[in-house]
Amino acid sequence: MGAYAKLYIRPSQGEVIHTAVSPTEDKSCCVCGRVSDNGKAISGALALLYEAEGQQAKELISAFVTDEDGEFAFGPLEHGQLYVIKVYKDSLKLRELEISV
Repeated sequence: MGAYAKLYIRPSQGEVIHTAVSPTEDKSCCVCGRVSDNGKAISGALALLYEAEGQQAKELISAFVTDEDGEFAFGPLEHGQLYVIKVYKDSLKLRELEISV
């Protein structure tokens, strides 16, 4: 993985995905994502980044509202830490994604 990589996920209902992200040479990394429905960007979705412990979200680290292209970004992320991203639109949870760095 180079200094920049994209990860695309097309979720199924109730699906849980585990993803590993490798840090760049300077030991920092970030997660960039896009929220969409059938290819159409969802703007105004709330993406929440939590530090995780086991299978539980422990502490809210950051929040981001998706732009007109449905995109969000979090970083820099700490190497060796487990994170959970939860995505909501109009109080409905759209997605939960576990990320280990």
